[in-house]
Amino acid sequence: MGTTPTSATTVSDKSGNDGNLSEVAGSALVPQTGTDGHDKGGNNGQFSSDNSKSAATSSSIYSGGWKDLVFEAHRSQGLNNDCICTIINSLRESTRKQYTVYIDKFLSFSNFQNLSTFHPAEVDVINFLQSLYDSGLSYSVINTASSAIKTFLELINYPITFTSRFVRFKKGCFNLRPTLPRYVATWDPQIVLNYFDRPSSELSLYELTCKCVTLLALASYQRVSTLHAIRFSDLKLTCDKAVISFSSLHKQSRPGKHLTGLEFDSFPNSNVCVVNALKAYVDATSLIRTEHTLSSFFVTCVKPYRAASKDTIARWIKVSIHKAGVPDNFSAHSTRSASTSADAARGVDVVSILKKAGWSSSSTFYRFYNKPIQHYYSGLFLVLDLRPCH
Repeated sequence: MGTTPTSATTVSDKSGNDGNLSEVAGSALVPQTGTDGHDKGGNNGQFSSDNSKSAATSSSIYSGGWKDLVFEAHRSQGLNNDCICTIINSLRESTRKQYTVYIDKFLSFSNFQNLSTFHPAEVDVINFLQSLYDSGLSYSVINTASSAIKTFLELINYPITFTSRFVRFKKGCFNLRPTLPRYVATWDPQIVLNYFDRPSSELSLYELTCKCVTLLALASYQRVSTLHAIRFSDLKLTCDKAVISFSSLHKQSRPGKHLTGLEFDSFPNSNVCVVNALKAYVDATSLIRTEHTLSSFFVTCVKPYRAASKDTIARWIKVSIHKAGVPDNFSAHSTRSASTSADAARGVDVVSILKKAGWSSSSTFYRFYNKPIQHYYSGLFLVLDLRPCH
């Protein structure tokens, strides 16, 4: 959604590169990324002062990348490169990637309109967001762009205090083009368990991989990005238990709070037991793991074998639930709502659900994830609202 073309007269720069700013594609200030989406140089997505250089200009109307401007703003106040890199690393790699699209478009818009990059006014931000709205983008995208610009202005040490006019503008965008909940009900995980109810020894590597990652998603309540973050060394297996200890940050990690680990006991039905599935997957991939794939737990199923990306993991889950009979409109992330809603419906303590899922507040569960369960029978469905009262 973030790459939807925008109006050429409003958000594209004069060279017609639609805000991607080819001038800074090779800039030493912008982390160069490889095909795996990670910064080159093995820094695990961290912005490093090894890639820094002197600010190219002191002009307030600027066509460079946003990280150049952050360096320029703080260098003028006496901060060294390492300090500035630490400030940039206050944003996670995924956030930087998401925000860069809109920050670069805003810089291109400012350049085209001859606006001050270091000292934009509230009306400039509103006019930019209106250009995104006019190009057909949704409220959720405009809201993300708004957050990106606010963050950028904080990073260059020029935060704007937005007035009620800005709040009214965003409310207007929502009323005119609302973003409504994607699902009003969720699906019953039992139909997926029924689909996988056969010995893992009978499955191909691809089928076993789909089974393992889907059962793990359902049993752990975790999002795809968390499953992607699992390292091979994070998993400890015993005869009747599996323990995953996370060694890297995940989406909910913040100072004082981190998803320390997940623990699974063996399930009576060994065919749909996540512990047995993990054991079978470890055995099946032992011969194809190399020095390039050993660190990641999930690896691709065809040569050349490599660490599976988040998109690949999401596709495995989607293929699995859709083959099991879940309607095609449900995404991989729907496993989180399906499993937590089903467990709450059968009486699992909500506190336990919150702890395993990594939610600090029950309002997150009740507002976004706890939904009525849809049961499908030969194309027909029955909606059962078994959610506990709260």
